[in-house]
Amino acid sequence: MKRTISVIAAVIFTVSITTAQTVADAIKALDYGKNKTAKEQLQKIVAANDKDASAIYWLGQSMIVVDDVAGAKAVYQKALSAGVNEPLIWIGMAHIDLLEGADWNAASQKFEQAITFSTETKGKNKGKPSVVVLNAIGRANTIGHSVTNGGSKFGNPEYAIEKLKQAATIDLTNTECFIYMGLCYRKLGGEFGGEAQKAYTEALSRNSNNPLANYLTGKIYLSQQNKPFMEQYFNAALANDVAFAPVYLDYYNYYSNRDVNIAKDNIEKYLQYSDKDCNNDYFYADYLFRAGKYQESINKAKELENSDCKTRVAILYAYNYDKLNDSIQAKTNIDKFFAATTADKVLITDYDIAVKVLSRFPGMEVQAISYLDKAFDLETSKNGQLQYLSQKIDILGKAKLYAEQIKAIEKGIELKGTTSELDYYRLSNAAFQGKDYVYGLDIARKYLAAFPDKPQGYEFVVKSAKKVDSTNSTGLLFEAVTKQNEFIIKDTAKYKQKLIDNYYVQLGYYNDVLKDNSKAIEVCDQILFLVPNEPQTLKIRESLKKNSDKKGNNESSPKSSKPTSGNKPTGAIHQQRITNKV
Repeated sequence: MKRTISVIAAVIFTVSITTAQTVADAIKALDYGKNKTAKEQLQKIVAANDKDASAIYWLGQSMIVVDDVAGAKAVYQKALSAGVNEPLIWIGMAHIDLLEGADWNAASQKFEQAITFSTETKGKNKGKPSVVVLNAIGRANTIGHSVTNGGSKFGNPEYAIEKLKQAATIDLTNTECFIYMGLCYRKLGGEFGGEAQKAYTEALSRNSNNPLANYLTGKIYLSQQNKPFMEQYFNAALANDVAFAPVYLDYYNYYSNRDVNIAKDNIEKYLQYSDKDCNNDYFYADYLFRAGKYQESINKAKELENSDCKTRVAILYAYNYDKLNDSIQAKTNIDKFFAATTADKVLITDYDIAVKVLSRFPGMEVQAISYLDKAFDLETSKNGQLQYLSQKIDILGKAKLYAEQIKAIEKGIELKGTTSELDYYRLSNAAFQGKDYVYGLDIARKYLAAFPDKPQGYEFVVKSAKKVDSTNSTGLLFEAVTKQNEFIIKDTAKYKQKLIDNYYVQLGYYNDVLKDNSKAIEVCDQILFLVPNEPQTLKIRESLKKNSDKKGNNESSPKSSKPTSGNKPTGAIHQQRITNKV
């Protein structure tokens, strides 16, 4: 029998196609960062047909990308209450669950339910789920507070990648599956950057005119600070479409601290091609700050205080007041910003300015360190993380929080995989200042072993040994000063007083612990070589000689031979010494 389409069916078919095209336009607007445009388009579609599951789903998505999770939830709940019980709405609710921190199992049940419901029962794709559904699952596990890089900590990217790979085999022309796949790989960490690029490359092989795939590839190289390849892909995105605004914003951010003129060109192009809303005014106020027009930036920011974009006004004030050397105003606005802003809306540079300003205020070290820790967690490069740890180490030292300083130094060593001389110095100093002398002695010995040609290791061994072997009775201090003397004897002019101090330690150990008068007398002779006729040492030597004579020892007059380092090992502290500074 010949198949025909009724008039009513034809009307429904036409409306469906028109709606699909309009929804597609809204999706494109979202890809281009025009969130306000997309939302307005979708609201009109839903107002005309409140049963259109696709339009309802994407309306919720237009809210999620601007962090209006509550608004998106209300949209999906309203649809369900109105009987729009469709897979895309279930996935939308699962997406909300993930963003609200719900248990993964609750979200995955909705995903699996949507897959089962959408599985084809006939045709060439019989037994296969809808590609639209699979892509929506991929999106739900990657799009959140960090829209363009999938960096938010929610969802299950491994699960999503599995579903997206399935979508890629069902529809050989689909590109969205690879876009979301790349974002999922980015969520898994920097080591998966190569897999993310492969996904974007596959999207380009299916549609070479896809600016989003080129742009996201450029973002990978931006995160690696690889300027040539970043520019290659960013420029390729603009070659696809000169109106692709996100590229201009990233170029602006890249050049804002490098070349203010290039930054200005890009922010103006961004403003030209992006939505006309208060976000544009904020970006322009930010540009004024970058250009050194601090008061103009403050004035522009004041215009935003009652707008939808007021969230970042306080931190913008802080940036400007810092440059105007008004630390009080800068701190006031930093406190205001962090009190009113959730962590997902804070940029790593916001933590930077907070640390910079708070470090000027005594007693704020702990708060500054908490911001450093948050910046460390956001930083993706090893070098960047090491820089944050170095800042933290310095602040902990100034705050005399030595136990925490040691932990920070050890974390840096673990991150690098090597221990530098600076690491040993910092550890030895922190341990000594923190009165952890046993640990300090152990670290100082390792310092000395690793850098035997540096004087600091010897010094820390002696300082720590003096505390551990405070009575100069166990041999630890004797061993330490003897080894130090072997090093510093090469320059008696520079280390004269240090040698004398160490000789007195040896003298005390030989006399008080080992009861070896002859060795004690030898040490006296070494001191007298450095300080001839020093009365105190002559008196001690005379007393030692008398004791030796009583025991039947014959000792000659004071010697003037070149001093030696003394016998090894073991020793203790002798309190009596001379002060004869060079």
